[in-house]
Amino acid sequence: MDDLRNLGEAASPEKGKKQFVEGLDPGDTVDDIFFLREVGLRPARNGSKYLALGLGDRSGVVDGRAWGKDGLRLAGRLREGSCARVRGLAVSYKGRLQVNVRQAELVDEDAVDPADFVPSSFRDREELAGFLQYFITEVYDPDYRRLLESFFADPGFMDRFCQAPGDARTHHAYLGGLLEHTVSVATLCQHVTVQHPRVNADLLMAAALLHDIGKIDEYECRGAITCSREGRMIGHVLLGQRLIEDRLRELDGFPREKELQLVHAVISHHGELEWGAPKRPQSVEALVLHHIDNLDAKVKGFLEVVEGRGEVSWSEMQNLFRRPLDSPMAADRRS
Repeated sequence: MDDLRNLGEAASPEKGKKQFVEGLDPGDTVDDIFFLREVGLRPARNGSKYLALGLGDRSGVVDGRAWGKDGLRLAGRLREGSCARVRGLAVSYKGRLQVNVRQAELVDEDAVDPADFVPSSFRDREELAGFLQYFITEVYDPDYRRLLESFFADPGFMDRFCQAPGDARTHHAYLGGLLEHTVSVATLCQHVTVQHPRVNADLLMAAALLHDIGKIDEYECRGAITCSREGRMIGHVLLGQRLIEDRLRELDGFPREKELQLVHAVISHHGELEWGAPKRPQSVEALVLHHIDNLDAKVKGFLEVVEGRGEVSWSEMQNLFRRPLDSPMAADRRS
């Protein structure tokens, strides 16, 4: 058996993952980086212990097993929630694919491409970023416009914004999800201002584009979408408020009333205190933003529950809505 690296000696991954779970077949030699969704020792039938691993990437998860002394040795060197280069053999065990692991070592996660391990938006991010820039040009109020430009013309911020997920589980839970959700909310808000011209279009659009920016700090995307410590302790609503207020301190002469209106719309976009809003909407712009944000999240969440169900019409009850959902794809086939 090859010598294994010490825990502190993280391997440098080769650029670009080549093997994905969905493409593995029994008999394949495995040698690539996987996200360790599970690392734990379990009792074997003979009274010894084996190492059970959950090896994941953007395409799925496969069980990994290491036996005997090698399993015990690896158990002390691998960490759940980390990425590791795994070498072994794909086999079929009781009709299920499994990887018999011969060697594994942690890798430097900063050199790992999150897109290899976390699903990404199907929509082109450059196109979505173009829509976002268009919406900024539709803001004619000079104060709101320069605030938006200070964020979205900042390459560091824009890179993080375009990469971030919209959520960890319920909607837009993939890389680029925040950008996709923001563009969708902005599009719907623009339609509302056409129908209701008394709504302050510039305020509403600025709030729509900034309402979820706290999610760049709420989530971490390495081998999976996880909530950061700041995200758990503070949440994206207040993290977003902090980002806006920090940026406003850099802009001279921003009117206090405009700041209050914008910050109020952002922090109240969840609508109710029990839904995580520090304040309930008290302006028409805040009210519109809340309902459109909720609408886009719920429609996307619904579709993500029923996607890929094929001929099956109704979903299971264990979902965001806590009830069976009728698949629109199956409904199309019935008509």
